[in-house]
Amino acid sequence: MVSIIHAPPQEIVVTGLTSFSSQQNLASMIAFVMNVSGQPMALYWAEGVVFLADFVEPEALPEEYVKGRIFASNVSHAPMPKYNNSVKVGTMEVPVIDVSSNIALRDLARWIRENQQPGSEKS
Repeated sequence: MVSIIHAPPQEIVVTGLTSFSSQQNLASMIAFVMNVSGQPMALYWAEGVVFLADFVEPEALPEEYVKGRIFASNVSHAPMPKYNNSVKVGTMEVPVIDVSSNIALRDLARWIRENQQPGSEKS
């Protein structure tokens, strides 16, 4: 019989944090990137926060990954008190995925909500 162990990360190291004052401003940035790159993208939502996290691939830091530590080179976020499955930007709709069931992403969203001061955007 195969033993299966669920081992979520023990620590997320955020090396860059970008605050947006509204979900529309964050989604506008995502829509711009989608238009330029042609790549589909989606935002995450949990704990009253909509966000996008650029996680460093495990292959780049294998020793850290084995220790249960993952790195986010940038986390862009904005308040979104209630979940909505998309944010409309002009004629484009940026999808939003509810990640509340993911322990690590839910804890990251909670940390953002509890530790970020509302106010002006930081880019």
